[in-house]
Amino acid sequence: MARGVTVGVLTPLLSGHYFGGLLRGIARATAAVDGHVVAVQTFDPGVDEITYLNLSDFRPPIAWRHAAGFVVILNSADQQYLEALRAAGKPVVMVSQEVPGFECPVVVPDNRSGTRLAVEHLISHGHTRIGFVGWMAQEDIRERHLAYQETLAAHGLPYDPALTFAADNNFTTGGEVAAARMLADGLPTTACFCANDYNAVGVIRGLTAAGYALPRDQALVGFDDVTAAQHVEPNLTTVESRFDEVGEEAGVLLLAMLAGQAVPPGRRYAREGRSALVTRQSCGCPPQPPSETRLAAENQYLEGALNTQYGISMELLRSDGDPTALQWLERSQATSGCLGLWLPDQPAEQAADPLLEIAGTFHRDPDHQIKPDDPIPVSAFPPAELIEESDPGSGQIAVVVPVRLRASDRGMLAHVGPIDTQKSSIVETVNQWAALLCGMLDHRAVVTSLREQEDQLRHAALYDRLTGLPNRTLFLERVGHALRRAQTGSGYQFGVLFLDLDGLKVVNDSLGHLAGDRLLCQVAERISAEVRPADTPARFAGDEFAVLVDGLGDTAVLTAIAERLQEAIVRPQKVAGQELVVSASVGIAAGSSQYENAEDLLRNADIAMYRAKSRKKGSHAVFDVSMRAEAVDRLRIETELRHAIVDGDLELHYQPIVDLATGRTVALEALLRWQHPTRGLLPPAQFLAVAEEAGLMVPIGSWVVGEACQQLAAWRRTGTVPDDLWVSINLSDRQFWYGDAAATVAAALRQARLPARCIALEITESVVVHDLEAAQTMLQTLHDQGLKLYVDDFGTGYSSLSVLRELPIDALKIDKSFVADMAASGKARELVRTIILMGHNLGMDVIAEGIETSVQHELLRELGCELGQGHLFSRPIRHVGAAE
Repeated sequence: MARGVTVGVLTPLLSGHYFGGLLRGIARATAAVDGHVVAVQTFDPGVDEITYLNLSDFRPPIAWRHAAGFVVILNSADQQYLEALRAAGKPVVMVSQEVPGFECPVVVPDNRSGTRLAVEHLISHGHTRIGFVGWMAQEDIRERHLAYQETLAAHGLPYDPALTFAADNNFTTGGEVAAARMLADGLPTTACFCANDYNAVGVIRGLTAAGYALPRDQALVGFDDVTAAQHVEPNLTTVESRFDEVGEEAGVLLLAMLAGQAVPPGRRYAREGRSALVTRQSCGCPPQPPSETRLAAENQYLEGALNTQYGISMELLRSDGDPTALQWLERSQATSGCLGLWLPDQPAEQAADPLLEIAGTFHRDPDHQIKPDDPIPVSAFPPAELIEESDPGSGQIAVVVPVRLRASDRGMLAHVGPIDTQKSSIVETVNQWAALLCGMLDHRAVVTSLREQEDQLRHAALYDRLTGLPNRTLFLERVGHALRRAQTGSGYQFGVLFLDLDGLKVVNDSLGHLAGDRLLCQVAERISAEVRPADTPARFAGDEFAVLVDGLGDTAVLTAIAERLQEAIVRPQKVAGQELVVSASVGIAAGSSQYENAEDLLRNADIAMYRAKSRKKGSHAVFDVSMRAEAVDRLRIETELRHAIVDGDLELHYQPIVDLATGRTVALEALLRWQHPTRGLLPPAQFLAVAEEAGLMVPIGSWVVGEACQQLAAWRRTGTVPDDLWVSINLSDRQFWYGDAAATVAAALRQARLPARCIALEITESVVVHDLEAAQTMLQTLHDQGLKLYVDDFGTGYSSLSVLRELPIDALKIDKSFVADMAASGKARELVRTIILMGHNLGMDVIAEGIETSVQHELLRELGCELGQGHLFSRPIRHVGAAE
C-alpha cells in the first residue's frame, strides 16, 4: 500500500449518519497507511436533498496538487470532472453511484441482504400483507424495494404494487406523507418495511396521531439504525447499515490502486451478507430501552452542538468584526482553518485553475502560521500545512466547503476537525458556517460599496467631475474661510482670480465636445501647475475657472500671477490631432475684511473679468468700485435689449455703397440701430458687446437677415431700388459659428422671394482664424447658395495672403482707419494701394469704408478702388429714396 499519501474525497455533504459514516471509514483506511484525508463538498451550502439526485456540475480542481486519488460519493461529480481527474493521473473509486460512460471501481452498500433480514423478520411475526415505504428517487431505496419484492416471492407472498407507499424525501416529513397515503387507502397492511429510519419515524408519528397503536395495528421495521430509531415510541426495529465499513472498503480499494495494484472496474457490495438486524419494540419484539449512558452522551452532544452553532452564528453576524479572520472558529471543534477568496478579474488562462487569496487563517496555537504570502491556485487549496494538521486515525480530517449563497460565490472555506456522524446529513453545521460567512461577506461588500458611493458623492459634491479640480461649492467654502481669517485682524491677505476661456465653443462645435473636454482638462493641468500648493484652483462650469491665491493680496502680485496663468494657457495645445490656441480673460479681486461673504468677492472678480473681455479678449483687469456700476448698467442694458427684440425696437439703417467712378449706388449696407424708449437712437457700439456676452447675437442676427430681405423685397416691388442692387449684411462671430447662417439666410430669401445674388454677407478676419478648415466649409456652403461674401475691416485682423487664397471671398472692405489717414500718411496710402492690388490679384472687388472727403475719394479712384461708402456720399438712413 502507498504510505503517507493524501486521499481526496468528493462528497455532497460532510457529516451525518450516511456521509459522516463513509468519511469515517475512508479516514480509518487512510490512517492505516499514515496518510491524510481532504474531503471536498461539491454542492452549495443550503441546497435541499432533491439536488443530490442530479450529478454535481462542480468544476474547481480543489486539492488536486495534494491528493493522489479520489473517492467520489453519490453524484458529487459528473463525467466531465471524473475524466479530468483521470487525465490528471488521479485514480477514482466511486461510492453508491455509477456514472454512465465512466468505468471505475464502485462500492455500494449491501442493501439486499439487510432488506431480506427486515422483511423475513416481519414474516416471522406472522405478517403476510407487508407494505413498503421509501423515496423511490434514490438508487439505494430502489434497490431495497427490489429486494423487498424478491423476499416476498421467496416466501410465496405475492407482490402487490398497491402496498408500496411513496415518501417525498428521506426525512420524517416524507414518512408522514406516506402514512397519510396508507390511511387514505384504509391501512391495507398489517406490517410495513420502511427503506430508511427517518421515514419509519414519520410513519409512526402519522399513524399514532390517527389513533392507531403500534405494533398492534401496524408493525414496522426500518433501515440504517440512526440515533432517532432508539428514541421514537415505540422504539424502532432496524437494519444496522455500518456505512463506515462501506467507506473503509472504498478507501482500501483506492489505496491499492495508488500502490500499483490492478483493481478492475465494476460494482462491489460492501459487507455483503454481513448485515445485522437490531430488534426493538416496533415489530412486536420485547422493548429494549436505550442505555442511559448513551442517552446522556447524546444529550450532551446535542447541547454542545447547539451552543457551538449559536456561538458561531452570533460571532459571524456581529457587524464590528472581520469574518475573514476566522477567529469565530475558536467556538468550534476545529483545530485549524483557512479561507480562500477568489481574486477578481482573473485572466482567461487561469479559468481552469483560478487563484484564491488567503484572506484569513485560524490555528489553536497562535504562533502557528499556515498562510501563504501570495495567492495560490485552487488546485493547491487548502495549503499543505493545513492538510498535514489532519489526523485520520483520531477522526480528524481536512474538509473544504464552497463559500456560496444563492448567486454569490466568494471562495472556499477549509478546516481540520472531527467527523460528525450523529446528526442528520441535511443539518450541516459547516454548511451554515459557509452560508453565513458568504452572507456576511456580501453584507460587507454592500457596506463597502455604499461607503465608496458616499465618498464618491461627497467628492462629486465638492470636485469637478471632468478636471478633478475643486468646484464652485468647495471654492466658495475656502474663500469664506479666507474671509474669516482676514476678519480676525491678523493681517492675512488673499485674492481671487476669475478666468474665462476665449474660444472654447469654437472647439466644441468644430472638433466636438470630447475635444473640448480634453482642452479643458489640459487648461486645468496648466493652471494647477502654475499655482502654489496652498492656492486653490477651481472649475465652475463650461469655460470658467477661478484661483484662490492664499496669503497674497497685493494687486501687483495678483496681476503678475494672472499674467503668468495667461501665458501658460495661451501656449499652443494639441487636441484631437489639431494644434489649438485659446486665451483667457482674467478678472482680479483682492480679498478684504470688508466683504460680508464669498459670493460678493467672487462676483467682483467676475465683473472685472467681463471688463477685461469687453476691452480685449485675453486681457486682465483689476476690480474697482466703478466696475460695479458698469456691471449694473450692463445688466440693465441686457434686460432692456431682450425686451427690445420682443417689442420691435430694433431698426435697420442703410448706407449706400457707390461706384467711385460713376457715383451710382450699387448696394446698401444694413446697419443695426436701437430705438431706445428713453435714450433715443443708439448705435451698435453702445449695446452689441452686451448682446454678445448675453448670447443674444444669434436671435438679433436672425432678425437682421429677415428684416433686410423683407425691406429689399418691398423696395424692389415698388421700384425704389433697381433689381441689380444688393444689400450687405454683417454676420457676427457667434452668428457665423452657432447661428446656422446658411439655413437662416436661405429661409429669409425664400420668405421674401429674393434671389441669393441680392444678399452679401460680411465677416471679419477674426471669424475664420479659429478654425480655417471648418470656416472654409461653411463659407463654401454660403457661396454655393449664390451669396456674395465680403471680408469686413480688412487689414485690422490676422489674415494672410495664403488664408485668403483658400476662401471663396468676393470682395475686401478696407477699414476706415486706413482710409482716414491716406491724405496725410504715405504709409497709409501705400497700405491701401497694397490691399487694392492684392484684392485684384485674387480676383476680388475692393470696397473702401469711411470715405469722408473728396480727397480720399479721388485718391481711392487713382489707386483703382471700384467701390466705396461713407459720409461723403450718405449717412446711414432709415428709408431709401428713389433709385439713381
